[in-house]
Amino acid sequence: MQPTNPLMVGFYTVPEAARLIRVGSARRIYGWLRGYKQRNVGPLLARDFNPIDDQEELSFLDLMEVRFVEHFREHGVKVGSLRRAAHSLRQDFDTSHPFALSTVLLAADKADVFVVETLRKAAEAEDDYRLRSLTTRNYVMYEAIRQALVPGIEFDANSKLVKEWRPLPEQFPTVSVSPLRAFGRPVIERGIPTETLRDAYLREGKRPDPVADAYGISAKDVVTAVEFETHLDHPDRRDAA
Repeated sequence: MQPTNPLMVGFYTVPEAARLIRVGSARRIYGWLRGYKQRNVGPLLARDFNPIDDQEELSFLDLMEVRFVEHFREHGVKVGSLRRAAHSLRQDFDTSHPFALSTVLLAADKADVFVVETLRKAAEAEDDYRLRSLTTRNYVMYEAIRQALVPGIEFDANSKLVKEWRPLPEQFPTVSVSPLRAFGRPVIERGIPTETLRDAYLREGKRPDPVADAYGISAKDVVTAVEFETHLDHPDRRDAA
């Protein structure tokens, strides 16, 4: 269940979402949100926010579902198959965000044959060889999810939905994203947005110490925030300077 306070669900524009989950094309996300009228194809996601004046925004759980879809799309699974599966799972689990559920993301640990069977039926309906292959060899699909999607994620014990995400848990274990902190912006452990620290760092002539003093944190925290933001802008670069 989403928080009742509308300011505690996270807010992301489509370009922000694409940058955060490193999707090559924001246009794909627009298509998953809006559908394709010319093809008579409806939206893939049951997003939390209706567009205002054609401006699209995603919630934190929308973001987690986009991440799920993009991962399997990169592995050759047809988006049509995921659309079918999402429709079925929304009804079966009574949630608008099935791809953000621990029941789906931790299917390997729970040996959830039901989830796999739902995906398999979607693959057959869409003649999706790749997804059919993954669901036939269950352990392959489980490993794909376990290795790429589950690390860095924490689930709410009651709703079973993702409540916090560390986008790069190995490189930046202290940077997290939660709809309950800073409107869903990436933050360091003290709750300060990495973008805020990066901007302050640039204003101070790329000197971390004045920023650290101003925010009451360590220079290492500042450098971590800057390097994280730099990585999002330039995934192949490793230095913050």
